[in-house]
This record gives sequence, structure tokens and C-alpha cells, in this order.
Amino acid sequence: MRRLIISLCFVFSVLSMICSCGGTSSSNKSGTDSIMFDSIKMDSTVFLTEDTAGPRCHISLCLTYAKGKNAEYINDSIIRSGVLCPDYFSITPQKISVPEAVDSFMTRYLNDYKVDYGSLYKADKTHGSSYNCEYIVKTYVSQEAEDYYTYIANIYSYGGGAHGSSVIITKNIDKKSGKIVSLKDLFVPGYEIELNDLIVKNLCKTYNVKNLNELNEKSIFMGIDVYPSDNFIINDDGITFIYSPDEIAYHAAGEIRVDISNSELENLFKKK
Repeated sequence: MRRLIISLCFVFSVLSMICSCGGTSSSNKSGTDSIMFDSIKMDSTVFLTEDTAGPRCHISLCLTYAKGKNAEYINDSIIRSGVLCPDYFSITPQKISVPEAVDSFMTRYLNDYKVDYGSLYKADKTHGSSYNCEYIVKTYVSQEAEDYYTYIANIYSYGGGAHGSSVIITKNIDKKSGKIVSLKDLFVPGYEIELNDLIVKNLCKTYNVKNLNELNEKSIFMGIDVYPSDNFIINDDGITFIYSPDEIAYHAAGEIRVDISNSELENLFKKK
């Protein structure tokens, strides 16, 4: 039997430049710190066969990265925070720059596609469209609070099926330390129960219902426990929790955001 030769048609355009990536690169309210942000963009497509009408994988990355004070620490933390998935970089402590990380991730992602999907397509050429893939990451940095930057990644992925998946990942960066802060850094131990109650309370206001049971009837948190999203934005007035489509509700509900004011969270914040 003739061996199937999967040829790689690699269209690789690299733009190493400052770009917006869908948002403002830097928004410094105080103008007193030395953190700046630039972006790098890379775009590539790989085909499984010589026929460019056949299955292909398209990947586009636009990653914002820090320059200046604490830049190396910030960038390394962001690279290993799950903004890029699969998270190839968490398995090694080796330091890597953002341009190097983008290039390395793209090369490995496309090589994995070629290997994994190539064998599947070889055995099932009648469903070629099922082997199309797309992975798009657009990032930007926003400053909604005086003491924090928020790194925001909008991610779209498609690997066959009825529709792709859109998610948002956020990381809040302490301007003074350069550290990515978590909810445990912000709140006192045991905050979970009261915070969950506040999430339900504010969702009920948004959807004009009375309680969690009525939220469940709208498929929100149906069959799962209430939890605060790890993706949140710290702003001057409070915290916005962001749930991606399909995360806590049916797909058509789209992205769900829950705004909780500082006054509601007052008893949960750690004392500075």
C-alpha cells in the first residue's frame, strides 16, 4: 500500500512589532511607574496535504508583554499562567522571552496538529472538514484600578464540531510588585461562602429572579456548585467576575459577568 505522504505547506508570516492586539497597550493613570507594554504578533497556517483546499490549522497569536520594571517576572508569570494552551511552558523552569515563547509555542502547536490529525485524516478522508483547526489569541492590558493592571486574553479555538469555543482569561498584576494576584491574595481565609452568596445575589438582580433555584431554571449554575471565577477584573469600584460561554450556563447565554462592589466586599478584603 502506498504510503501517504503528508506534505507541509507552511505559510508563515511573522510580524514582530508593536500592535494593538484588540486593545490599549498601556493605560497608566498615575504616570509614576515604569511598566510599559508592547505586543508581538505571529500568524501561520499549516495544511495536512498538498491540496490547500484540504484540512488545515490556522493559528494567530497577538501577545502583549511588559517592558521596564519587573518585566521579566511579569512576562514569565503570564507565559505560565495558561494564556497559551496547551501550557507547554509549565513543565520547565527555564526562563524564556515572550517572542521566544510565541515562536516556540506556534512551532510545537502546528507540529502536534500535523502528527495527531495527520494519522486520523489518513484513515478518514471523507470527513475532511472535521480536521480543520483554528486557534486565535488576542491580548491587551487595561488599567481599571490605580494599583493594578489587568492582562486580558480573548481566546478562540476550533477543533471540529458545531461551533468553536471562546474564552477569556484575565490576570491582575500588582503594579508595585509585578506579582499576579489571586483571590486568596485579596481576601481573608474562609471568604468563599460569603463571596458565593454575593455572586448569587448579583446574578439574581441581573436576571430578575429571586434565588439560586430560579437561576438554575435558566441553566445558570445548574448541576454545579457556585464558585467565583478565577478570571476577574479589579477596578476602582469593585471586582468583575467573568464566566466564559458554556462555563456556568448554556452556550447561547454567552459570556456572563458579575459586578460586585467594594462596599459589598468590604468584610472580605484583607487589611492593607
